[in-house]
Amino acid sequence: LFLARCTSDSSGEADATIWTSYGDSISDVSNSIPATEAANILETGELAIGLFEAEIVQSCMTMGCWMSVKGPQGDPVMVFMKDHAFFVPKDSVQGKRALFSGEAYYDTLSVEFQKHLLEDAGADQAVIDAVSEPVFELAFEASGVQIADVPEGAPMAGE
Repeated sequence: LFLARCTSDSSGEADATIWTSYGDSISDVSNSIPATEAANILETGELAIGLFEAEIVQSCMTMGCWMSVKGPQGDPVMVFMKDHAFFVPKDSVQGKRALFSGEAYYDTLSVEFQKHLLEDAGADQAVIDAVSEPVFELAFEASGVQIADVPEGAPMAGE
């Protein structure tokens, strides 16, 4: 599915963004929350559920079953595709704007799972071997994702 949204900037020129959808459809993109605000919402004791927006840092190079986005201090924060029900491109989306519907939460990532994620990301073996402690960090589970201006032919799972 492709969706186009046109907006005007202060100079009056139209900005046509081509959105590519993955997973559940996202019908209303007008009330997105910067992903960097999710930690603040969780700190208040409220659930952080809704439509989040962030810049993609990387996606899983094996299947596209996760992506990392810029978090609160510019650090990468994981976005996992709910139930592995859909995938995003394995490459070519770094630096692209993403909207994703779902929930933010804190979770402990085991040493084994961190190493698995690093393998999926194509990290050097020395980086993988250096992981020795579980980490407690912010993450998201997405039921639907839209990515702005995905290049034609971006590699998907199975390619």
